[in-house]
Amino acid sequence: MASIAIIGQGYMGNAHAAAWASAGQADSIKYICTPRPKEGSVPAAKNAKYITDLDVILKDPDVKYVSVCTPTPTHKDIAVALLAAGKHVLLEKPVALTVADAKVVAEAAAKSSGSLMVAHVVRFFLGYQKLREVSESGELGKLLSVHARRFSPKPTWATWLGDESQSGGMLVDFSIHDFDQLNMYLGKPIEVFAAQTSPTGPAEITVKYKGGGVGQVQSFMNAAEGVPFTSTIDLLGTAGIAHYEFSAISATEESSSGNNAGVNSWHVFSSKGNTVEQIATDDPYGRQVKYFFDQASSGGKYDLSPTPAAITALQVSLAAKASLKAGGPVSIA
Repeated sequence: MASIAIIGQGYMGNAHAAAWASAGQADSIKYICTPRPKEGSVPAAKNAKYITDLDVILKDPDVKYVSVCTPTPTHKDIAVALLAAGKHVLLEKPVALTVADAKVVAEAAAKSSGSLMVAHVVRFFLGYQKLREVSESGELGKLLSVHARRFSPKPTWATWLGDESQSGGMLVDFSIHDFDQLNMYLGKPIEVFAAQTSPTGPAEITVKYKGGGVGQVQSFMNAAEGVPFTSTIDLLGTAGIAHYEFSAISATEESSSGNNAGVNSWHVFSSKGNTVEQIATDDPYGRQVKYFFDQASSGGKYDLSPTPAAITALQVSLAAKASLKAGGPVSIA
């Protein structure tokens, strides 16, 4: 019987374990691998053995699927080792802290009998998926601009997120979700300009695209206490507009179930008419894991979350950081 391993026992390790359970695979989670194991720290993995040695997973032929939920600097070495061992790897975003390291991971995946999917979970929120379907249907016409916003109080669930050398900072760990969305709709990014009020303040980023489109991202990862996690996106096309908004009930990170919503709705206004819909429940992490499991079991093609797109999102994130440092626009080759 094929088994699952989760590397990491923190917030994201728990989110992935709950997602595997949601996908009906709780009993298949064989290992939780972490440097400082704490029995029971991942309740959804009730039958898992807590280990410290990655080699146990690499050498266990029963383990076919692995969620990597560790700090970003560890991603490359862990993912490359797993792929060399023929595992199917669900790797938390960002792929790595540098494009060079991200490409090493992608090259390892290309040579592997296993496969790689980068976990850009925003692609699996129902609201974001609804807007993608509307856009692909042609109802909005040609997309001209995409605006995205993402706000959160200072994260308390992982201390390493506040260390830019570990997380890459807000633009790499947080804003990357929205850069990924912009790229998905507008195509090849060619120039990035970023401005920020202070090192811990909100940032405004403009991205220009080869096809003429323009995207804007507003990010704030240090909002006042009591401000709920909020994300929005607007698509502006020649034939209509579409909007999605998610806002948590409380001032917490978006919940691993996706059901912690005070506001969770999307609307479309176009020449074909108007649509407004509330989303009662959502399970983006569960949907992401189920998609990964199904695709890994049938060839390992991940069209909903392709690795090249994850690398391009990282390129934009790093260009935004470079723009802040330079005080002007930065080109992307």
